[in-house]
Amino acid sequence: MKLQFDYIWIPSALGGHNSPPYEGMRTTIRWQKYLNEFLSCARDVQWIEFSFDPETLQGKATCKFTMEDPVPDAWLRDGELIELLSGFRVLAVGRITN
Repeated sequence: MKLQFDYIWIPSALGGHNSPPYEGMRTTIRWQKYLNEFLSCARDVQWIEFSFDPETLQGKATCKFTMEDPVPDAWLRDGELIELLSGFRVLAVGRITN
């Protein structure tokens, strides 16, 4: 299953990563609205296509889920707010645009 979203990359000075996103990168996805569910079941995604503007730190991405665990349809609606994580670090925040 694939997921498309707009995002803003968090600079390392604010806790993000010290380099820009890259093809094949794997992150954990967390829905801001469904935080309690995330605590019991994390989902990982792999970045397969993306654009990134280093001036604005914004871009668009397509990711695929690394496992075939079902994701509730409500979580995949346009406009759902997400966070992309590496461990405890928030690398990006975004909005689903499927």
